[in-house]
Amino acid sequence: MKGHKNYLLALEVNKKMYEKGLRTEEQVELYSQYFKYIKKAAYQGYVEALFDMGQQYEDVGFLGIPNPLFDPKKCVYWYTKACNKGHAIACNNLSNFYALGDGCQQDFDRALELLKRSAELGSELGKKNYKMKLRDLANTGKYLK
Repeated sequence: MKGHKNYLLALEVNKKMYEKGLRTEEQVELYSQYFKYIKKAAYQGYVEALFDMGQQYEDVGFLGIPNPLFDPKKCVYWYTKACNKGHAIACNNLSNFYALGDGCQQDFDRALELLKRSAELGSELGKKNYKMKLRDLANTGKYLK
């Protein structure tokens, strides 16, 4: 499968990165290698790498520091690619961007559609979130963020 080899290399580097513990120059270098492999695998269309690319641009810090790569538009871009290839968690995560209008036009119908797709693809979190949003709609008539 195209991209699989680069994805496995990225996972090896990622494991080394987290074994180091505290943030060091070596970890920064390892992250750079990891990102290179993930990006290459994503451009080869490997679905897990597409999802991981979305995560790289999330508002989640690395070892306690804010993510300097945070970019909601890039999250939407990569999660959309992964979701379109059937990645359940990417669909779940993408729904939140549409619900908030973060990195894309706010669209509650699209957000609910994505949660449904996530649930249909087998994500337990997607199932839980979809049921919760349906309950919100039934109780309030509104999509609650």
